[in-house]
Amino acid sequence: MSSKGYSFMVDHEKKMKRKISNRESAKRSRMKRDQHMKDLNDQIFYFAKKRDEMLLKMEGIMHEYTAMEMENMVLSSQKQELEKRLEYAKSVCGWCEGDGHMSISTIGGFQEPWDQHHTYNSI
Repeated sequence: MSSKGYSFMVDHEKKMKRKISNRESAKRSRMKRDQHMKDLNDQIFYFAKKRDEMLLKMEGIMHEYTAMEMENMVLSSQKQELEKRLEYAKSVCGWCEGDGHMSISTIGGFQEPWDQHHTYNSI
């Protein structure tokens, strides 16, 4: 065999090896890319699930917050009513214990218990 023929065979063999090597490299690259895409999709699924869990938790907290706000409003209203009743009771006690010169009609801003136009809420 001539050196030209031998050189051709060696070059051909090198090309074939390089082709095979390139194919294997491309295959590894595709597998790596596919694995990366799978990992990214898994992360998307994971974070979407976490987001949904957080939204549900936030919804529950908002519901609890709204209920607390309503309860706070009711309690504040009851507190104001009780403060008015206490002030009225103090005024009545002061009138009863005083010299009797103060009339009940001078106690301003409070309804007398016998007044039928105003009924107190039961607590």
